[in-house]
Amino acid sequence: MSVDENPADHRDHARPGRVLVRALAAAVTVLTLAACGLRVETPPPVEPSPDAVEQVRARTVADSLALSAAASAATLLPDGAVEPVAPVLADVTGFSDQHADQLGGVYVSGLPAPTGSPTATSTPPTSSVAEVLEELAEATRTALTDADAVTDGPLARLLASVATSRGELATRLAQATGAEVPSLVQDEPAAPTDPTPSPDSTAPPGDALSTAEVGVLALVHDEAGYGFEVIAAKSSAERRATAASTAASHRVRSEDWAAAAGIDGSAQDPRRAAYTLPAGLDDPTVATALGRTLETAVADAYANAVAQAGAGSRATLIEGLRRATLDAAVWGATPVPFPGLPERAQQPTG
Repeated sequence: MSVDENPADHRDHARPGRVLVRALAAAVTVLTLAACGLRVETPPPVEPSPDAVEQVRARTVADSLALSAAASAATLLPDGAVEPVAPVLADVTGFSDQHADQLGGVYVSGLPAPTGSPTATSTPPTSSVAEVLEELAEATRTALTDADAVTDGPLARLLASVATSRGELATRLAQATGAEVPSLVQDEPAAPTDPTPSPDSTAPPGDALSTAEVGVLALVHDEAGYGFEVIAAKSSAERRATAASTAASHRVRSEDWAAAAGIDGSAQDPRRAAYTLPAGLDDPTVATALGRTLETAVADAYANAVAQAGAGSRATLIEGLRRATLDAAVWGATPVPFPGLPERAQQPTG
């Protein structure tokens, strides 16, 4: 070895394997430490924040479940277990359970509950029949407001049906207990910026509904008007007056909707001079069944229009659904969980 050589350099060149081993050991140490730190550096999953549509859906589900629990509790009380209150409370429970189910039920994220979070109690509330009536009225008002305001059209249609069902239940419960029917509508809202044409207005449909969609409302009212005119002609004096009055009301609303769409008397007017009706309308049973069918068809048309109209422009359409549902009841229609929605469960559960 020359005097210019460094002994340390000589040792490294002589034993390159040791250098490689040390380098690999250092790399493994770094990777091991990095792997050990992955769990610490990765944040735990968090439950997503619900958007406005999900908040409306969840609120309606919560109200439905609360109504079901309150009505079930009220049936255990003396004034809730008697006729004619008990059957109505049974429908409140059954219908509300179906509402919650069709709305998707309670959202479950699948994430573990936070440490120290409160646990839900399984003890049902002790509710009086009067409290159930108050809850029904409040839940009806909430659903009506949400049905008009929510941006999701199909959800608005479902909410309008739920609100209509709750309103029917509140009216029936008030009548069964002899109480005054509570207010089922919110305070009159401010005029929307994009109003839906109403039967009391000659404004064009604008962006709320298309001309064809408004034309459907004109058509269904016109068909109902024609049908009730025939029922009146074939009925006894007492039934004749009711049918004639109903026919006149439908004819007026048909004209108003046609005028609102700007199709009255035009080639776009879908209304006809006559419509096909079932035979045997001299039989009061057949005539009554036709009356139910006509009013139910009107309710279905309004429910469909709710889904087609924009947020903030549905109040008149929702009111049309509610009115047609009440009119169908006059002709013997059985209360159902989803008025205006024939594709959903339609049988009472009491």
